[in-house]
Amino acid sequence: MLKFTVALLGVILSLCNPDSSSAQRTDAPVYREGDWWRIKIDTVRPTGTSISGPQFGGFPEYIVRFESGNPKVFGVRGEISKELDAPPIVSVVLGKSGWRGELIKFPVSVGVTWTDQFQFQPRGLPTRWEQGRYQVQAWEKIKTLRGEFDAFKITMTMTVPSGPKSKGTSSRITTYYYVPEVKAIVSFQEEGSETNVVSTLVDFNVSN
Repeated sequence: MLKFTVALLGVILSLCNPDSSSAQRTDAPVYREGDWWRIKIDTVRPTGTSISGPQFGGFPEYIVRFESGNPKVFGVRGEISKELDAPPIVSVVLGKSGWRGELIKFPVSVGVTWTDQFQFQPRGLPTRWEQGRYQVQAWEKIKTLRGEFDAFKITMTMTVPSGPKSKGTSSRITTYYYVPEVKAIVSFQEEGSETNVVSTLVDFNVSN
């Protein structure tokens, strides 16, 4: 009888306190007029490397702001602000296609996987189509300049040429964190032989 009672209590507790990572799920956010995010991007490329296709706009910081229902991008350097046509910035903030494929696929929950294709230029080779393999790995804390948030940890893996004359291949893993409360990716890190990209949330203001 005692064993039965203990077992029953364990079942009740598991139902009342499900694992947060498996229970967490979020749908696509509703963006409001005036929602904005400011990010800092560090991009490093090997000397002499030329990259074609969609790129960042050459500013140290960017603001993505919804105006008339669409995200607009502004490059920021000191007191200077310039509107840009920069799909990669929208992608690295909101997860939309336009750079490294569909970075976020809603609804988001731990364990979900998907694939997408995008254009990519390996070092010393022409631009070509590559496939990204995405996985929502965990629901965990992430620290930013605006504080600590609960976030989905997502990885994107792609196969890129490597070795002498790029005849071999290797896997590149990009890691980023999506925060439902912020409606955006707050941390993004991609490392590779062609370019290293780190994006960090600096500030934001959204209506929920």
